[in-house]
Amino acid sequence: MRAPGWRSHPHPANGSKAAVMARRLLLLAVWLFPLLALACGRTALAAPPTPADRLDLIEKRGALIAGVKSDYPPFGMRDGNGRLIGFEADLAGELARRLGVRLQLVAVTSTNRLQKLEEGAIDVVIATLGDTPQRREIATLVEPSYYASGATVVAPPNSHLSTWADLRGRKVCATQGAYFNRPMAQRFLLELQVFNGTRDTRLALRDGRCDAWLYDDTGIVGLLADSDLANYETPLPSMMVSPWAIALAASERGSRLEQVISDTIADWHRSGWLIAAEQRWAIKPSRFLVDMRELWTRLQPDGRPLCTRQSKADGDQWPAECRNRFLLSSADVDGIQRFGLLLKERAGFDVSIIHDAYDRSLFLHGLWVTLQLMVACIAGSLAVGCLGALAAEAGLPWLRGLVRSFAALARMTPPLLLIYLVSFGVGHVIVSRFGWTFDGAAIAIVCLSTYTGCAIVSALLDATAVLRQQQAGFALRWRTLAQSLRLAYAPVVASLINVVKATGMASVIAVPELVSAATAIVAERGNAAVMMNVLMITYFLLVLAVVQFFNLLERRILRRGEH
Repeated sequence: MRAPGWRSHPHPANGSKAAVMARRLLLLAVWLFPLLALACGRTALAAPPTPADRLDLIEKRGALIAGVKSDYPPFGMRDGNGRLIGFEADLAGELARRLGVRLQLVAVTSTNRLQKLEEGAIDVVIATLGDTPQRREIATLVEPSYYASGATVVAPPNSHLSTWADLRGRKVCATQGAYFNRPMAQRFLLELQVFNGTRDTRLALRDGRCDAWLYDDTGIVGLLADSDLANYETPLPSMMVSPWAIALAASERGSRLEQVISDTIADWHRSGWLIAAEQRWAIKPSRFLVDMRELWTRLQPDGRPLCTRQSKADGDQWPAECRNRFLLSSADVDGIQRFGLLLKERAGFDVSIIHDAYDRSLFLHGLWVTLQLMVACIAGSLAVGCLGALAAEAGLPWLRGLVRSFAALARMTPPLLLIYLVSFGVGHVIVSRFGWTFDGAAIAIVCLSTYTGCAIVSALLDATAVLRQQQAGFALRWRTLAQSLRLAYAPVVASLINVVKATGMASVIAVPELVSAATAIVAERGNAAVMMNVLMITYFLLVLAVVQFFNLLERRILRRGEH
């Protein structure tokens, strides 16, 4: 029997087991809770609820927040009341109107515009943003572009500048750090005077320390508003043009907002709205806007607009012809263009004359000009050589001495120096005194024909001396010219082949032949190794064709001589 008041207590061993079990469960809970929370968090991140896109947020807010510049007149600036105005502010206002919301402008700079965009502080950036592959990696750049800028010059009044070739060898002011300084100096042989800032450069131009100022063409618009430069001009077309794009956050790629803005810009180009906005702000007419309007109003043979969105299966993109040619990939195009881009993407060979229609057209035009130069120089050299030899053998001792002396002098003068002398020496005097200008191709043909023709004169006179020894009483006349040419055939042909190779020198005075075309492509693309090899192969084939032609001609002459 149990004594009264006795209570049952758990066995010590049983209590210990229960406590151990409780501690284990607590420890397991401590470990499982964070793991469970982490798993839930990952699940939430992996499959979030579908948020409203930016267009939904804009419509819900009832306002479009656009970032524009405040220090780049007339594209972005502040008025007397501190309000943001300008060409790009007008674009933002028209975009807000089409979205049916009010506009809120925020001032941005070149350094913070994309940062504010990615932070979500603004919806869009319309702030002179150049469209580059690097920027496409961190933001959504909407196509088509709405404007473009390039390099041009501001020059004093009556500067007599009509082409970029007019600035070759002349002092041109430039601002340090401009991306176009080096390629423009290399392409046009400019003697750059580089200054640290725009103030020093402006003073140097005003004081006549340089003949022109190489600068961004859109920035020049603001410079000309300065009273010191009020009478200055921008006489030359822009080079190295870079398109500007409206930017959205990187997450908006393929979104409804991107498509709405893209369609709006396309409509601006079709309707001429951008050109009208440019006129409102007294901006010098942009060739880019004129070309874009022509492109976006162009019709296909069946009457449909060329620039029409492709099907959903094709990515709902604009056709390749209507997009930024520098940013296309092989997936966007087909045919020879696709082959060229595949060659670039997989092998690293940027043969842009294959995948880029503009570069191909530029190169083919250079080839056509080179062929014309070749034919003209061959004909001119033969004419100078034959006429010079006939004049030397005309029986007038003073004329013979004059021809021989001139031929010797011309042969000893490097043809490149001769081209420079005529173009920048004699040509400068004639332009200064009479205002006459001469075509660069004509100057190159005259100089190269004179140089080569003088070599042919010497060859024909030497051949005539040999024939005079072989045939008593032989005299060089029109009827006997063929005999002298036949005997002097080898040196004459060698001279003509040399003049074919020398046609590339015409590029130094801005004749748009092969060397000039290849240099222009390299300046824009940076594919120097590829283009120089393409140029070498092209010239090799041209010279080979000329050699084969003269070999065929020689065989015919020999056969005729046998008969």
